[in-house]
Amino acid sequence: MKLIKTLAIATALTLSPVAGSALAETPAKAEAGAGEILLAKVNGLVCDFCAQSIRKIVGKDDAVQKVYVDLSKGEVRVDLKPGKSLDDAALEALIRKAGYSMVSVDRNFAK
Repeated sequence: MKLIKTLAIATALTLSPVAGSALAETPAKAEAGAGEILLAKVNGLVCDFCAQSIRKIVGKDDAVQKVYVDLSKGEVRVDLKPGKSLDDAALEALIRKAGYSMVSVDRNFAK
């Protein structure tokens, strides 16, 4: 009987939209008063190690709030802290430090 109750609770939590959304972090959820968003095209992003390297190096910059890496598109989205800025050369230097090359950056990226 306990097993059935446990399975029922686990199933309910798995199917619950609240539980699923709390676990999934998506870049589409913007915070109020968020800073500028940069979208960089980067060559050489092919694996999770690549993404981890980019997030670690770029994320250390004081102006950076969050870094998202899309391996399938070869894109790095950088959310800046409100009131902070990061110029193209500084972003390119960070990406180069992580071992990759930046092709372009879009500063007018819509949330």
